[in-house]
Parts: sequence; C-alpha cells; structure tokens
Amino acid sequence: MQPDSKHFKIFKVLIWLTLAGCTLHFFDNVVFFDQYPEPAWLNAPIVAALWIPLALAAWRASSTVSGDYPDHVYTLIQGFVIGNWLSFGHYLFASPADVLPRINLIIAIQVTLATILFFYSLWMQLRFHRESMPYFTRIWAKLIAFYGVTIFTLEWFWPSDFQTWWL
Repeated sequence: MQPDSKHFKIFKVLIWLTLAGCTLHFFDNVVFFDQYPEPAWLNAPIVAALWIPLALAAWRASSTVSGDYPDHVYTLIQGFVIGNWLSFGHYLFASPADVLPRINLIIAIQVTLATILFFYSLWMQLRFHRESMPYFTRIWAKLIAFYGVTIFTLEWFWPSDFQTWWL
C-alpha cells in the first residue's frame, strides 16, 4: 500500500513546521547567545552553522518524500528529528527554572514539533514502507554514536560546566 497525496502533504507540512520551530530557536540562540546556557566549545557562529545541515536535511526529505527511496527520506527525517531534540542539551548547563521563559518556550515549540514529526514519520514508515524499518535502527545507532563521539571529543578538549540540577 502506498501513501496518498494527503499523507505526503501532511508529512511535508510537518517537516516545514518543524524547520520553522528549529529556525526560530537557532535565530534566537544566535541573536541572544549570551542568554542561553551553552557548552564551552560553542559560540554564535557555530550555532548558526549547525542550522545549515538541519535545514538541508528537511529540504531534501521534503523534496524526495514521494520518491522511490523511502529509506533515504526516513533517514533524513530521523537525523533532522534527533538534531532538533539536541536542544534539550541546554538543560545540561542550567535548570529549566534558571532559563528564561522565552527560551524554554522556544525549545518546547521546537521539540514538540520534532516529536510530532517523529511519530508521524514512524507511522508512515510502519504503515507504508515497512521494508525500510531495518534502516531505522541502524540510523539511530549511527546518529547516537556520531553525536556521542562528537560531543565527547569536544568536551575532552573544551570541558564545560555541567549542572547536576536533575540529581
């Protein structure tokens, strides 16, 4: 069974809404960088540059969603989703109670939209492209390894002041 145009349209709308939430957060983070709790190795130009791969993943997934390679689309979406969920990383450096309400709201918008996109894409994948599910577990393992190694390496060279407010 193949998804109809309604499913593709909803999928694309969710991708673009999530990118809008992502853009709002990145723009606010760059402009008001000093108001955000950040790791020692991050600065405003790097934040701005990190938006580019997320935007490219969203654009590419949206432009190929109805194509012949659904595993590629879902891989791009999973990368885009986990990239958006990394916004929770701000809370490694400050309690949500210590973060400005504006920032908490922007992070909530971004993460909520990414979560909705995640569940809709997972539903689409299970319903219409079940054969692409092996890619799902592999891409998550690769993404977690990539982000984990990258962050560990950056923290090794430029250690940050983590807060343990959650303990």
